[in-house]
Amino acid sequence: MSGQVTELDMSYHRVPFDWESRKQWLEIPFPIEEYHARVAAVRARMAEAGLDALVVHGAPGWLNGDVRWISNFLTAIGNTVVVLPADGPLMLTTDSILHSAPMHSFIHHTWIADVRPGDLPGTVADPQGVGGHVRDFLLERGLGGARIGVVGGRFIPAAVVDEIRAALPGTELTDAQMLFWQAKQIKSPREIELIEHAGRATAAGLEAAMELVRPGMTELELSAAAHEVMALGSDWVGHCMIAAGPRSGLKHLYPTPRPIKDGDLVFMDMGVHYQGYFTDTARTLCAGTVGRRQREILQCGLDMFEAVLAEVRPGARVADLQDLAQGIAEDAGYGAHYWPTGFGHGIGTNIAELPSLHWKSETVLQPGHVFALEPMIVIQGLGCGVMEDQVLVTDTGARSLTPARKKTW
Repeated sequence: MSGQVTELDMSYHRVPFDWESRKQWLEIPFPIEEYHARVAAVRARMAEAGLDALVVHGAPGWLNGDVRWISNFLTAIGNTVVVLPADGPLMLTTDSILHSAPMHSFIHHTWIADVRPGDLPGTVADPQGVGGHVRDFLLERGLGGARIGVVGGRFIPAAVVDEIRAALPGTELTDAQMLFWQAKQIKSPREIELIEHAGRATAAGLEAAMELVRPGMTELELSAAAHEVMALGSDWVGHCMIAAGPRSGLKHLYPTPRPIKDGDLVFMDMGVHYQGYFTDTARTLCAGTVGRRQREILQCGLDMFEAVLAEVRPGARVADLQDLAQGIAEDAGYGAHYWPTGFGHGIGTNIAELPSLHWKSETVLQPGHVFALEPMIVIQGLGCGVMEDQVLVTDTGARSLTPARKKTW
């Protein structure tokens, strides 16, 4: 009706979010050329696989890493999809729109010019959902019936996939997760700089907590000290898991008011999020009196870490490094408590990505690989011996990106 102001007018038009309007507010951690290079790397692999486009899905928290890497968009709620065609501009559609206002919702963090808000009850009142915008874009680009790769397929909502399939029945959807991860596994110098910054923030949190470890302190007090310091160098604290005494043998637990006792093994696993990148770092130490068995467990964890780090270099096979760690555990008398599936994992904008460090992985390390290295001894009811750092494979060897001390006994 003439003169009627709709909800879309009240929100979208109040603060324009077209590319020209938001360029002045653009906040990205890298020059746009870095993102163009990423798109080119993905497209080269798409061409090899015969794909006409990629649909990249993201959701809040640890499920947004692939969307963040290609677009820098931060999904706060709901779902985001980036459509990356074999050529031409990309499109981003999201229902992560707070107040029905894109400019209140991290839209100014993406370099992608074509952004289309989608319907989400309670936030965005738009006739189109995310799936509808994907469908429309594919049709606009003449990609109905094309071969489309899906990234994030384990988590993309069925409603989004159904909208695409219903409108484009000839379209072939195929899994492209590994293709995408292969394109992003070698970190650029700019990425390494950010990861190293995040590593320093995490190391500061570990140091703050380690300083307080003594009988009578609580796990929550250690956590509070770590949070305060890590917040100074990060967007947010990703996780801060602290467990002492018999609970530490269960590893991934959040802290409690339980007082730490003399002789308790104290396990701390912390990470931050900074400009799209995650860290994952751990230390284990002993409160008060260090008994013989506690000392052996801690020393075994440190020996495994240091021996493996010394052998990390381009061309090294992950399976060989795992054998090295397990051999040290066996020689120390703790082979039965070595945790073969806890050796480590690639890390970046995803908490776990390539390179793969799964048990008996055939991965051959390359310069620019970054991974969390964490060979571990775990004894339920007693505790664990594990040191974990982010490790960068350099041209000649490796170095830790998490400069926190390891030996405290």
